[in-house]
Amino acid sequence: MTEIDAPVGIVGAGPVGLVTALRLAGLGVPSVLLEADPELVKQGSKACLVQGDVLEVLDKVGCARTLADEGVTWTVARTYVRNQEIRAARYQGGLGFGPFVNISQHRVEQVLTAAVAAEPLCDLRRGHRVTALTQDADSVTVRVRTADGEVDRRFSYLVGCDGVRSGLRDELGVAWTGYTHGDRFLITDIRAKLPLARERHFHYDPVFNPGRQLVMHPQPDDIWRIDWQLPPDADIAAERADGRFDQRVRAVIGDIPYEVDWVSTYRFHQRVVDRFRVGRVLLAGDAAHALPPYGSRGMNSGIQDADNLAWKLAFVLAGHAGADLLETYHVERHAAARENLRVTEATLKFMVPPNRMRRWARAVLLSLSQSLGIARRYVNSGKMAEPYTYTDSPIVQKGHPVLGAFAPDGWLLVDGVRTRLRELLGDRFVALLFARNTDELARMVTRSWPVPVGLVAVLPTDVPAPPDVTVAVAEDDRLAAAYGGTDAPVWWLARPDGHLAARGGLDTSLAVALEHAAGVARQPSSVGR
Repeated sequence: MTEIDAPVGIVGAGPVGLVTALRLAGLGVPSVLLEADPELVKQGSKACLVQGDVLEVLDKVGCARTLADEGVTWTVARTYVRNQEIRAARYQGGLGFGPFVNISQHRVEQVLTAAVAAEPLCDLRRGHRVTALTQDADSVTVRVRTADGEVDRRFSYLVGCDGVRSGLRDELGVAWTGYTHGDRFLITDIRAKLPLARERHFHYDPVFNPGRQLVMHPQPDDIWRIDWQLPPDADIAAERADGRFDQRVRAVIGDIPYEVDWVSTYRFHQRVVDRFRVGRVLLAGDAAHALPPYGSRGMNSGIQDADNLAWKLAFVLAGHAGADLLETYHVERHAAARENLRVTEATLKFMVPPNRMRRWARAVLLSLSQSLGIARRYVNSGKMAEPYTYTDSPIVQKGHPVLGAFAPDGWLLVDGVRTRLRELLGDRFVALLFARNTDELARMVTRSWPVPVGLVAVLPTDVPAPPDVTVAVAEDDRLAAAYGGTDAPVWWLARPDGHLAARGGLDTSLAVALEHAAGVARQPSSVGR
């Protein structure tokens, strides 16, 4: 039998594939990335926004700070109707990062690729196109076409991150349900010093795109991304040849000098696979779900796919859990994709009404929004991306609204150093032990755990703690309130992807909850630091 090349093969070295490899490496799992393109090529801004909680994922792989520092952080999304501003939605950032950072997908890929190159457990092979796959009970074998010919590679598991035109998805034969929208949209990246606030600007029926929409996003280096909804007869190639394209841009920005950095057209996709997991093959990112760009749910949800999947693969490969744990990847991320589709479908039906009645209703609402405040809240310009809460997951406890959500952040003092709670999470389960004194803390802690777990005691004062417990002093009551109240003692269990899996008190077993959340399949191991 052919030897295993690596525990995990990853097809596609876009943001999702790169994050999958880096998260696996953080968990001690080697991987091989197979990328068809021989080199990383700049293709405009593409997915140009990273949501703040997704930056927390990128922070785990050492890339968030570079991207946040280089990108454009914004907190206000302005919506206009016929050039009149009707709403300015303001977003609250987290403790670590702003709510949204605009930066080109190409730059995200550059930073992630550099991190992969520096990581010994990641092996990126460009110019390697996967053309076929087979799988059995123990492995997945792929046929790979390279400049030197074809070769077979064998992995314990395979992750398909090969985009919206995924060949792996076709090979697996999964259903690709949904539709591709008929309207076309134009993306243009221009370099110009515009007298606009560096925020999102969304226009309905502006004088420079009458009857349709236009959205503008600031990017680093004086780049502005402009998205136009196009009329059916628009011919962008002809416009660029005869000067009408310049007129199109000038209608938006006036006489300000500009340079064209990138031009492309696209159609919206609203699609999702029926299965994220087929045996030992897992699909992630655009290979599993395709979404319109409004709300910026595409790349962001793909990176969350990677974060969800990586720890589960690592636990299965380490023998901590059985392969059934991987089924929860499908359950959780398929539910997240369906929610994203629900949100973007509502936005699409408002932006591009599918029938005469909806067109009439939207026209009335847009007119009312110019003078009537209550009408403005119903003007849909895209609900922004946010992490999904796994309320219906089989490995997430029920009974509290925070369960399944991304762990709320807060300031703590650890050894006298001000630290964010999320900085104490990472590549393992972490139990957050809210206690009032050492006696309560000792009753929560056992000496044997089913899988490695970090223990963080959140206390009102710095007191002695049992071995292997990190003592964190809360600055005030706000952190406890974010976790549902200040009544200690209570514990919360955070997963390696930062989502909360369980909670309990002195009368409930943290070890049993950990078993359930991790899909345990072997004897307990010692506490890991």
